[in-house]
Amino acid sequence: MKTKSIGLLELGYRSGKDSITALNDVVDYALHAERLGYSRFWLAEHHYSHLKNLAFSNPDIVIAMIAGMTEKIRVGSAGTSVPSYSPYAVATNYKLINNIFNGRIDLGLSKGIPESNHTKNLLNPDILERGSGVVFKENARMIHELFYSEAEKNEKEGILIPPYGGLIPDLWYLSSSLNNLDDAVSLYSNYCVSAFHGNGKFLDSFVGKKEEINRYKETFIQKNGFEPKTSLALAINLSEISEIKSDADESEAFKILHLSFEELFELIEKLDDQLAVDEFILYDTEPDSDKKIENAETISNHYNLQSIQHENAVR
Repeated sequence: MKTKSIGLLELGYRSGKDSITALNDVVDYALHAERLGYSRFWLAEHHYSHLKNLAFSNPDIVIAMIAGMTEKIRVGSAGTSVPSYSPYAVATNYKLINNIFNGRIDLGLSKGIPESNHTKNLLNPDILERGSGVVFKENARMIHELFYSEAEKNEKEGILIPPYGGLIPDLWYLSSSLNNLDDAVSLYSNYCVSAFHGNGKFLDSFVGKKEEINRYKETFIQKNGFEPKTSLALAINLSEISEIKSDADESEAFKILHLSFEELFELIEKLDDQLAVDEFILYDTEPDSDKKIENAETISNHYNLQSIQHENAVR
């Protein structure tokens, strides 16, 4: 495998556990992820109303908690519901925790919003009034400006986001396709494609996709002066009984790949060759905590992840 990095994605669901027990299991999973050599541990924001035992909805506090209990692994959101929040609040929180934890924090820019109109209205009435797509573009642009036009914002508008001149969290543009690469370049954002959103259509064909990714990287370097990272996220079920799915998975239009370990390793090798991404992000849909950790150990041992020294970008 040319790609040397594998990260994990967490949605906060555990079968048969209450929320706080599930939260403890999420933290334990993250600690094992660091021990096993995974490059990053991402937590997804979701606002389910039918799953009353989720560990979290907005993961910001959990991200800070996990970062405080780890030393090397990158931790972040995948993603933050950009239309739902004040760009100022998002930038303030993520810049601060990124500097507290020595540049290890990732901020995933997600278009996702809650299903409930009541929840949307409580978070940001503009979502209902103007549409989430419009609000996403405006908020993502403002987050970028608050990070990368810091001096101008301070001098002309009196905006200060501590620590002034501090480390900027790595931005990740989250998408189910390659249609937003130009937007990612303008936002100075890395790019993660979810192969399980959009019913997994991204995996239907690989024609021209490696070339698109390479053009994105070349354009990014020319315009922004540093090299972006790319990743591909997969939702996997490694259970011997391939039909097992958790309630959390059923609630999303997810394309879950039911695979043996050998099939997973073969798929990653194929994708690695045809797409040339820098990293794979695995969402293991296994709802049992012990089994989830066992799966992570098996994958880590196969790729000898504990021997890899990951570089944490600092800007």
